Amino acid sequence: MSLGPFLRSKRSILFWIAIISVVLSGFFFQKYRQLQIHYGILPVNDQAPIYAAETINGLLKRQHPDGYFVNNPDLFDEPTTLNRESVRLTRYAIASLDELNALERVNKDALISFLLNNFKAPSNAIGNLKGFSALPNSAVNIRSTLDSIIILDKLDALGTIDTEAVAQLILAYQNNDGGFWDPGYPEFGQQSTVKATSYAVRALHHMGKLNSTIVDSEKQQQINTFIENSWSTDTKAFSPFPGHPAISSYDAYRAWVSIHHLPINQSNTQVITDILRLEEMLETLNTTFKTTDNLYSEEGHSERNSLKATHLLIWMLHDLERLETISVPDVVQFIKSFRDPSGAFTSDIYSVYSAVDTLSLLSSTRMTKQLMLYQILTYSSIIVAVLSLLTFAILHRRVESRKHKSLVRRAQTDRLTGLNNREFLEQRYQTYQEDHSHMAFILLDVDHFKSINDNHGHLVGDEVLIELSSLLSNNIRKTDTLARWGGEEFAILCPATEPDHAKQLSEKLRSLIETTEFSTVKSLTCSFGVSCASKYESLRELYVRADKALYQSKRDGRNTITYL
Repeated sequence: MSLGPFLRSKRSILFWIAIISVVLSGFFFQKYRQLQIHYGILPVNDQAPIYAAETINGLLKRQHPDGYFVNNPDLFDEPTTLNRESVRLTRYAIASLDELNALERVNKDALISFLLNNFKAPSNAIGNLKGFSALPNSAVNIRSTLDSIIILDKLDALGTIDTEAVAQLILAYQNNDGGFWDPGYPEFGQQSTVKATSYAVRALHHMGKLNSTIVDSEKQQQINTFIENSWSTDTKAFSPFPGHPAISSYDAYRAWVSIHHLPINQSNTQVITDILRLEEMLETLNTTFKTTDNLYSEEGHSERNSLKATHLLIWMLHDLERLETISVPDVVQFIKSFRDPSGAFTSDIYSVYSAVDTLSLLSSTRMTKQLMLYQILTYSSIIVAVLSLLTFAILHRRVESRKHKSLVRRAQTDRLTGLNNREFLEQRYQTYQEDHSHMAFILLDVDHFKSINDNHGHLVGDEVLIELSSLLSNNIRKTDTLARWGGEEFAILCPATEPDHAKQLSEKLRSLIETTEFSTVKSLTCSFGVSCASKYESLRELYVRADKALYQSKRDGRNTITYL
């Protein structure tokens, strides 16, 4: 059997469309699934992230009644729950809740009251200087001041403090080399450090005090110079302070923060790029401080993945528009490992803050259009496959139905004349008998047909039968059924027909045959036998009477009609 017709058929085309669509849907789904795994968790503008609700609930449970946040809410009653890290943890919690648009659920009054209890002047202050300490009984320092300022800024509560006094306090810790020192880190003494400088600049920025009136251009330039001098030419990275070996990837972020917000640099970003020695710094970060997992470590040449280092450096790279230097899928998978079974971030507060903020910073890489595209392509391919298979099934059923009808029709059709055969007439009789009480049966036979075959040959005889079939078909009612009964005999089944009407039809046909000039034998006549059915009479009984009537017509000289 040749496959050519099948391959060219509509069903074949639909079948292959369905197969190709199924394959494509699998391919598109894999692409969508891969993008969903790598980018699906990243936030979308104006939409709450999938991890937001439970993460928010976890953070809010950690706010102590006194306002500050703790890592373990089960230890609210422990005296050690309030310690020198409390303000820092609180800042991370507030920053995370701000990122998740949930600050309105924080106990703001208690938190502001807690911070203001630590707002004071240093013990050795001269003039109007004020800052924050980590605890009521501890000393003021820049780090605690930065944390407190950021919290108050996010709570829109900077108006509760004298920001001018705070700015003067911070500037009091600037050395002649342009850097800042922090009494909160006694191990460095009054040595300027990149860390303290970054804290000072950020605090001034959040209070809106980084302006020429408070921090003049000379002081800003001194900060630039200090950061520039903190570059280690040996390791091509930033050191904690000039002359010290580069030991931490955090210092790259701190160096960037220290100069990023300065007004004198905002108008010329090339200055920032030059001071950071950006290309060299990026090369060092990606060779010395990057792990084989494509994440960042704090220490050089370490395989210890650091969430903090990864967060800080992505923060910097985001603002420098250099996110292409990181592997977003690897970072996302690493951050996902910090989620709990519900998908939320509920580990220690700093990890929550780093995870939430990093995902927010990476949101611009989400590939939202690609995710939507592959999702649409997946669904579209499935729909096309289903519709193709459905159409294929319908066409297949239709073709099979046609084949069946064709076989039935062939079984009920006379091959020579194309008329219905005896089997079809018998079925039609059963149908008519249910609807009509009066039915006529006309049987006609070609007169002297044997002599036609003998004198002209069987082919001519066949042509005569074909012409006669056509003549009869064109001259009976649409409701009548004409069939070749056998040999040169034809039968006509006439529903709802009285005997007189059957005789009239027979006479019409007899006369028409007699007066018609056939193409081969010229003239032709037929003998007719007519019978009418009574109720519940079988076709066989009807035929027997019509057959007797036909033979009576033959005995009466042919070309005549007899009714029984």
